[in-house]
Amino acid sequence: MLFRIEDISGFNPILRDYDCNKITPISLDKAEVDEKIAKMIRDEVNGSNNRILLSYSKSLATCLLKYNKFADNELHIYNDGDARNLIRYISSKGHDQTKSYLIQDRLNNNPLFKKNGKIGLLGFNIDISNNTLLNKYLCIYTGTGKKVFASPEKDKEVVVFNPENDYSIKEYMDSVYLLYALQLRYGFLNDLAILNELLNRLFKMEPFRFEHCPNERKAIVLIINYLATNWQYEKEISQQIYTYAKEEEHVSFCYDSILQFDGIMTSSFNEAYALSDYNDNVISELIWYCCKKYLTKYL
Repeated sequence: MLFRIEDISGFNPILRDYDCNKITPISLDKAEVDEKIAKMIRDEVNGSNNRILLSYSKSLATCLLKYNKFADNELHIYNDGDARNLIRYISSKGHDQTKSYLIQDRLNNNPLFKKNGKIGLLGFNIDISNNTLLNKYLCIYTGTGKKVFASPEKDKEVVVFNPENDYSIKEYMDSVYLLYALQLRYGFLNDLAILNELLNRLFKMEPFRFEHCPNERKAIVLIINYLATNWQYEKEISQQIYTYAKEEEHVSFCYDSILQFDGIMTSSFNEAYALSDYNDNVISELIWYCCKKYLTKYL
């Protein structure tokens, strides 16, 4: 699963189109595919004005704590499943197909396709989180490496062209911070009974709770399941961002999600809960309830 923050609150936000039904294949000779993909990746990594790819992170914490300073932007989730390191294309015979595409494998400069001809490039999902491999790859296929300041490795970055699905969270963004902080502090999602109760109560919530954000229930379920089933992985790859967040001073004019996150990590459960009124919604109330039930059960 991949995550990204969409800047919707800045002075000049760049809003992206996530509708996979609007995809127009890019017609390419098979021999040009590596060069085309590499140029698109280089533009994204080096911050070109012409960049069209979407940069996701394998770390949810990186998105929450590094790229959403005031917790006022959208979180986008791409449930990529088995699509990592694949390109999608229409073959010369008109068939939708996929092909493995790993940065380390392309360093050999061998032909990607056995036969000549054209394809229609539909999309791709490529892990670029190794700075050394990425730089070699870009030099081979574009003649220019990444800029010195660019570090996809630090952000656990994956670049995506035309994601096949997208789920966003804005209305209940505060609840995502709460969920992550309580899991980081207490690990309450590791308890199967508590996890199932949280999900069951979420599924049973009245539809009007999501009247203005109909897809957010599904998005929150995806995050809950991700944190429950991949917690050790998420915690391990996000260690650097936890340290970064502790050291950086957070300036805010109100008690926001970032301050609540910090309060959960440094205060007792009851002390943090006493300040929860600002984040008063049914999702957050449910998360607090389930975590408290977990603590009561084991402490």
